[in-house]
Amino acid sequence: MKTTANQSVEVIADILCDACGASVVPDFQKEHRDNLNDFSEYGILHASYGYGSNQDGDSFHFDLCERCFKELVSKVKSMPACNAQGA
Repeated sequence: MKTTANQSVEVIADILCDACGASVVPDFQKEHRDNLNDFSEYGILHASYGYGSNQDGDSFHFDLCERCFKELVSKVKSMPACNAQGA
């Protein structure tokens, strides 16, 4: 005999850009996937500071759409230190 039970499972239904608020998931993906947990077509910026840092224990995580990620990369590349090193 089989017994059944109802279970509540949390799934990722959408991923929003932390900079502009737009969805990073195309509509057809949202319509045909029950869980976007393995969706990886967006930029992720993650930083963690360790022992001895002025921000010891701080951790940051940002999900970014392609447009915002490209803008961020462009800004970083234009910083003086990057230009001095020929990056």
